[in-house]
Amino acid sequence: MASLDEKWKAVDNFESVVVDRERDVFFVTEELYYLHKGRKQLRGVTSSCNYRLTIPFAPHLFGSGKTTFARTYLELVQRFGETFLSNFASDPLRRTFLEKLKRASLLFVDLRKLEPTEPKERNLKWAVYYLLVKAAFLQSGLPQPDPDECFKELKLRSDALVQKIRSILDIPSDQYLLLAFDEVGVFDTKGTFFELEKNDKGVVRPYNDFFGIISHLCEEPDLFFIVVGKSKGLSIKNDVAFGLSRVILHFISLSPLDASSIVEFLEKSLLKTPTQVPVCNVLCSSSFSVNELADSLLECTGGVPGLLTRAVNMLLNYIIARNQPFISKEECLTCMNDYDFRIICAEPFVERILNLDEDRKSVFDLLLMMALFRIPFQVDDILTSESFLYDAVTEMGLYRYPIDENTFQVLIPKVFVGIFKRDPSISSLENILLESLDVEPVDCFFYSKCRVFEGIVALRLVLMLSSKNRNDTISPIHYIKSVVSSRETRSESNKSRRTFANTEWNKIIRETLYLETIYIPLDATSHSPDIIFKLQSPVEPKVLTVGVACKGRWRSEGIGLSDIIDEAKKFLDPVYDQVLSSAMDYHHCMLIIVSTKLSLNVSNELGNQSRCYSSGMFIGNDSFKVPDNCELVILCERDMEMLIDEEILNGLERAFGVSHNPTFWDFGLDLLDRIRNSFLSWQ
Repeated sequence: MASLDEKWKAVDNFESVVVDRERDVFFVTEELYYLHKGRKQLRGVTSSCNYRLTIPFAPHLFGSGKTTFARTYLELVQRFGETFLSNFASDPLRRTFLEKLKRASLLFVDLRKLEPTEPKERNLKWAVYYLLVKAAFLQSGLPQPDPDECFKELKLRSDALVQKIRSILDIPSDQYLLLAFDEVGVFDTKGTFFELEKNDKGVVRPYNDFFGIISHLCEEPDLFFIVVGKSKGLSIKNDVAFGLSRVILHFISLSPLDASSIVEFLEKSLLKTPTQVPVCNVLCSSSFSVNELADSLLECTGGVPGLLTRAVNMLLNYIIARNQPFISKEECLTCMNDYDFRIICAEPFVERILNLDEDRKSVFDLLLMMALFRIPFQVDDILTSESFLYDAVTEMGLYRYPIDENTFQVLIPKVFVGIFKRDPSISSLENILLESLDVEPVDCFFYSKCRVFEGIVALRLVLMLSSKNRNDTISPIHYIKSVVSSRETRSESNKSRRTFANTEWNKIIRETLYLETIYIPLDATSHSPDIIFKLQSPVEPKVLTVGVACKGRWRSEGIGLSDIIDEAKKFLDPVYDQVLSSAMDYHHCMLIIVSTKLSLNVSNELGNQSRCYSSGMFIGNDSFKVPDNCELVILCERDMEMLIDEEILNGLERAFGVSHNPTFWDFGLDLLDRIRNSFLSWQ
């Protein structure tokens, strides 16, 4: 049998192409045009003063394609010049600018090579200037220049520097020159190598000095900049973060790819062989389409370009070694869901989050909760007095899926789950959230009005059932724990049970069940219940499937008895027919009806108490009989507070009163913290 390293190799064996960057190219092109248009203001040769220098900036999202974008931006401008950028060139001035930009030259500068250099060893400006000259020599295939000779020639003059670079690259003075700085985050560590300015509080901000140097260079004609990289020193609201009033960083989104873009990626990327076969032709058989392959890759990688490329390389190495393409989506997903595949695929991407400081780790469960419940956030949402939510996602090494220009979802690729779960610092709540994210389609961005409500109920139930922090007071959980009564306590009468026996399942739960999954179905309108999760005994082959139907939420008339019976028929009957009937010895099922308001006929039926209907019992004038190995639990309004306290419920009502799809701002940090703390109390 092949070893782990032999089976799953991440060796680069195909030429990938850049896809789905039209909007980013348009955005950067527009920002460069504004610099071109406002340059006279920067040089002080015009009385106008309405332009503030803007630099296109791609934050450090590992694998987002920021370095590739910086290297290929000018190629993409040529590719999209007659198509997507045609709207940009809507007037003669813009059209002239675009035509010159198509013929521009690029100098790519890796800031990791920045170091103090004689004769101005501690001077950052000289170090940056000399690095630019070195990069130009390297790009032209020339030997490294002598720093003393360069210093004598340049004298730290920006015009002399630009002239020198143009001479080395052999480009005329009126041709556009784009400088692309990569890995700006080196200033987190290398800033101490230089003598830097201090603010009025005595604090050194190396990014102030660096962008100050850039701002002076922007005064030079026909010179443009892109900067990529990220660190704690740079914020989405950089004027708040480090007071750099003279430079605005405009963030390039570099969004994850969608399914159609992944299809294009697979069809246009070619194997590194003389025949240059498209990647999809190697991976797909006649029974497995490229669209299915794209869906599989999207589900596992979230469309993050670096993860996608690594996963495709691993699949290619596997397929080439066995000399047979995939025959189905199921076979492909089985490979990508393999634990070892995930570990090797994700390992380079998760280092940042596994080495977070305690302040950042403390909000990991909040971001997991936002990802699972699909709570959108906006670009200016504040997490703490010193931190924006946008930046917290970036600093933790997670990803953002854009809803619109200013609104995002937290994206956590499925291949990350295995490595996160190996971290001994992961809490039981984080473990549940990770497991739940793992079973849900990545593209499941539907807007259920009560999705957050349903998710809270599911998590509370699971944590209550599996928690060791229990007492023996009567509560709704006692009914839930009474799953599958022993034969002696079953009754064929039409009387619902108000108490529970010390049954087999109660014993198993008290030995601590562990969570397998929480699943929120894709289509909330055609599936019942709203939430499904599974509990399994760690000591016996016993399985309990739990469905939670969250009905009548904020409906003035409340949930009726017919609604309850309909839910029971849609869930318990099919589960019994398809699963339980062939696994009676170890598989059981429960449906829990949860509502914030019960109708009058239901309240009369229950006697204003929570009820548990066991196998063989009838509900609603004998209109429904609970199948064998099944239970139907109806929680009354009073017992709802066991699952969601009144303040949380009121907060949810307020949030959903604002929008059918409330954002982080609509919920408010206090409410989300309260929800999180309600989970943590049962760990």
